[in-house]
Amino acid sequence: MRLFSAVVQFYWVLKHATYLAQRWDEDGGVNLYHCADEGRGFFIEVDVDDSQGQAVVLRSFVSSVPLEDYGHGVRLQKK
Repeated sequence: MRLFSAVVQFYWVLKHATYLAQRWDEDGGVNLYHCADEGRGFFIEVDVDDSQGQAVVLRSFVSSVPLEDYGHGVRLQKK
């Protein structure tokens, strides 16, 4: 059960987290954010629910495994 509405969750993410990347799936773009949280950082995925026209926090996680979905878009500059 979610304690806060989707709007409140999204504004919390915008205020406290840092945008990192975007990935694409069959439903569109999913945005990745990071919240440092005093050394116990975690990641947050946010999507837009087209039927309701609002952002939805999909999940939060601390594992690096879901980050693999974002790796394909990373381009490192050669020295």
